[in-house]
Amino acid sequence: MRKYVTLFGCTGCGKSSIANMLVQGDIYRNNNKFTIGHGAEGETVRVRSYFTEKYQVFDMVGLGEPSSHLVSHKKAAKTVRNYFSDHQLLLNYIFYVQRKGRISEEDVKMFKLFKETFKGGEKNFIIIITHSKPGWITDNLEIIRKNFGNYPIISVDFPLTDEDEDDIIASDKRKRVQSLQRLEDGLSELKYSAVELEVLSSTQIIEKKVSKIVSIIPIAGSLYQLIASGVYYKLGKPKHAKERLIDGIIGVTLDVIIVSF
Repeated sequence: MRKYVTLFGCTGCGKSSIANMLVQGDIYRNNNKFTIGHGAEGETVRVRSYFTEKYQVFDMVGLGEPSSHLVSHKKAAKTVRNYFSDHQLLLNYIFYVQRKGRISEEDVKMFKLFKETFKGGEKNFIIIITHSKPGWITDNLEIIRKNFGNYPIISVDFPLTDEDEDDIIASDKRKRVQSLQRLEDGLSELKYSAVELEVLSSTQIIEKKVSKIVSIIPIAGSLYQLIASGVYYKLGKPKHAKERLIDGIIGVTLDVIIVSF
């Protein structure tokens, strides 16, 4: 049965290499399914997906870049939210990809955005540390947990040399094969069931903020919540629809009590 995987993380953290290993079984200098960026500016600029019999992989827009680069943090986050809101996808594994090294404030902010974007899918979260081995994870487990929470962690290392020496090429190949096996073994052990997330689009997030303001207005606020509930049901977001319905019913009840007095 095909497993559905999404990758989320800063540009340059290794998302595209992971995606290629899952759908190709290896990575190459050229002609990869997912573009591997090595420059200062991120080359992953949109949500892209490829599938095999084993996996369908979604490579997220490059995140955490300066505004001068191809994709700003804000624009990238908006693209991710809108994509998952529109497609209503089932996901088995939700990867947060972090490159080995010191965890910065920007990394912590990015993880917070990751949690907000994929809220409701926490039980399927996995932290992937790239360019690392299991021993490094063990040595740094406390600091990783402190910043990213108590989620499963898998180390991967998919080197791709620019050298033409056969020994180096063969060594890198062995490392990639071993790392892919470790990744797939880790995923198999977790046995996550697929979840369908109710990711709100950017427009719906704005609407949600507006509703908090409108809800304090007697009668009109209650009617707004009830109408919004119906809209969310039509959009295929029953959890949010139920929340609005409950808020609307409570509001109507309070309105009746106030009017009675």
